[in-house]
Amino acid sequence: MKTALIVTTYNRPDALAAVLEGYCRQSDQDFDLVVADDGSKEDTADVVRQCARHAPFRLTHVWHEDQGFRAAAIRNRAVASSEADYIVFTDGDCIPSR
Repeated sequence: MKTALIVTTYNRPDALAAVLEGYCRQSDQDFDLVVADDGSKEDTADVVRQCARHAPFRLTHVWHEDQGFRAAAIRNRAVASSEADYIVFTDGDCIPSR
């Protein structure tokens, strides 16, 4: 059974980088991670690309144009992009511990 973590973010590349690094340090890395981006600027995509180079899990970036607060819509798109059996939602400033 596969699990996907969906991390919602908006223009907080510093926080997102810390979150992604936290997931890279997990003892169990049998999951996919989808960044659900509610219209951030390009620096957020840069953070995702940089992390994807060394991430021990599948990392994808789902983005839509900024048209105001539409977190639910981007979460739904992230779910649709996943093939996981289980979905776990978290926010782009919730840094996981080991």
